[in-house]
Amino acid sequence: MNRTRPTAAIAHGQTGAQPPQPTTAGSHDHLFLAITLVYAAVALTALEYFGNPRFALLTFPDLGRVHQGLYAHLWWASLTIVLYLPLPMLLVTLVFRHRLRDYGLTLALKKQNLALYGAMLLIMAPIVFYVSTRTDFLSIYPFYRGAPLAPLGAVLAWEAAYGLQFVALEFFFRGFLVLGLERYIGRYAVWVAVVPYCMIHYHKPPLEAFAAIVAGIVLGEVARRTRSILGGVLVHLSVALSMDALAINRLR
Repeated sequence: MNRTRPTAAIAHGQTGAQPPQPTTAGSHDHLFLAITLVYAAVALTALEYFGNPRFALLTFPDLGRVHQGLYAHLWWASLTIVLYLPLPMLLVTLVFRHRLRDYGLTLALKKQNLALYGAMLLIMAPIVFYVSTRTDFLSIYPFYRGAPLAPLGAVLAWEAAYGLQFVALEFFFRGFLVLGLERYIGRYAVWVAVVPYCMIHYHKPPLEAFAAIVAGIVLGEVARRTRSILGGVLVHLSVALSMDALAINRLR
């Protein structure tokens, strides 16, 4: 008798389409896997050396004279967005010939996931409030250090770019890496993606860097089970924007 495995869908948190299974390695699989990982290494290295506001200020000193360094921070946000979102999208569609929705880029909000997203937000709310009282976090946030003294228009422009940067970040780490690598290495993609995700937090307080390990695993699993990056986007936007609002208020 041909028996099916009804627990497979539950294990993946699915009620609809199943995630792609790891493929039998072929020449294209090896090539696409290599392209994904090499692009990730190049993008992250470029951001480390050329994407920070300090590099922008040293290269274009005049940027620091406008709205408390707003443009230098927009430089960081813009380069992050470009490297995390449109360039990987081009690789997915033009080189890999895959669908973007298979990499979690969808606005579809499934009702069965609402409770999961709500629970994540409820868990993060008191944590954000607590860390906003810590001096080590207030020495970093708001990331746009001139925000407490900048005009409202400059702050709103920054928050818009800052928020879009998190959409790009979620696509890169949870879509391009987790859901992209999953078709080649299965659920181990979550563990692979968490390593660089943790490392981009090295310039932040130790508590946040260690927490990023847990967050990377949780958000990676959520993306893998829901087939969407929406959960990570919602969590990141709510945490980042509320942290900025609390920090700006405390520093004024």
